[in-house]
Amino acid sequence: MNAASSAPALISSVPASTLSWLLEPENPAVAVLTRRTLLCEPDAPETEALWRRRNEYAPLARILEAQREDGAWETPGRDYAKYGGSLWQIVFLGELYANGEDERVRRGAAYAFSRQLPDGSWSAVNARPAGSISCLTANVGRGLARLGFERDERVVAGLRYCVDLYRAIGVVDCREGRDYQLNGYCHMLTPKLLLYLAAVPQELWPEGADALRAECVAKLRDKQVFRCLPAEAREFTDIVWSAPAGQRHGLRERFLAEHPQLHYGDKPGWLRFGFPLSYNSDALEALLALAAVGEPCRPEYEPALELVRATADPGMRWIMRNTHNGKMIADVEAKGAPSKWLTLRALQVLAHFAG
Repeated sequence: MNAASSAPALISSVPASTLSWLLEPENPAVAVLTRRTLLCEPDAPETEALWRRRNEYAPLARILEAQREDGAWETPGRDYAKYGGSLWQIVFLGELYANGEDERVRRGAAYAFSRQLPDGSWSAVNARPAGSISCLTANVGRGLARLGFERDERVVAGLRYCVDLYRAIGVVDCREGRDYQLNGYCHMLTPKLLLYLAAVPQELWPEGADALRAECVAKLRDKQVFRCLPAEAREFTDIVWSAPAGQRHGLRERFLAEHPQLHYGDKPGWLRFGFPLSYNSDALEALLALAAVGEPCRPEYEPALELVRATADPGMRWIMRNTHNGKMIADVEAKGAPSKWLTLRALQVLAHFAG
């Protein structure tokens, strides 16, 4: 079977001008990933050469130029500073598919590993255990995996931290305390954990990882991907925080008993696609995460898939609606303009779930 006949059927409906745009060499990662994941072409020598050049992509070059000699971008106390801290640069380098063979990337990775805690986590508060959070750990761990450390025992240790925390508290969250929130878990965290799982070879997954995958998938499926907080959340929050601290235990169970039918609405921010994302997510990234762990198409995903289809422009390009530009070291594309990154993601998602 030749490459053209093995490409997803969806690709035949993509205008040639859009495919040519994605294949432009100024963004080597998008061009090569388009060939590999959408056109299903085997790597030719010129493709491999372009893949080695991906750190020439302007945002990647700018991030790497700003690096300090010690491999960091900021002082240790500002590792999590939004969005110029050193840990965020590892996340962004991973999202942009930086070439991990670059010595500057390896210095940055070494710095990130030096800030990892003994339990495998990364902390938002100057490497202190009290600041360890699963979303940061998942983001940094995924970034390092993308940079060539997917089999490194420290990346696996980060995944083990996320798995063990889920097993310990019984919910997808960064810590206990969701009794005070109506959902009882963190919806924003679910795609990040799935993307982390997908970045680590499955044979290296720690015990309990399959259960974490199943729980994250179930939460996204049950909320049709982009539906999260119910309309009753504000009422519940008012009840919780108006009650004396000693009387808050059990309020959630009582409220749910009195409100057996909750009314879930859209999560507005998840309807506006952006790249790269941070601790929050959106419907497109969540679908990408589901696809990455091999989730098949289900009826519950159709509203989110229809959102993806409906937000394409006439040329089957997707517009950047959400951005951290102006807050990062390097801007990535332009808000309000067609995005190659989003277009690649959207086509990958539609191709997967159409299959």
